[in-house]
Amino acid sequence: MRISPGFANLTGEQLGKVQYLEEKLNVILLAHEKMPVLSDLSREELYALKEMERKIGITLVAYRQE
Repeated sequence: MRISPGFANLTGEQLGKVQYLEEKLNVILLAHEKMPVLSDLSREELYALKEMERKIGITLVAYRQE
């Protein structure tokens, strides 16, 4: 299993700033070094993804592998 592409390696100072903004906006932020690109799934692939989501009760996000 691959981990979500490009999560940023933040310094303590950067992390503190992101956490401050999360609190201020009441959101969860994901920091990426490089913006991941969503995969352009075929109809069949999207169906398989949606079926897996339904079967195991989660939400999946498909990124293009680079």
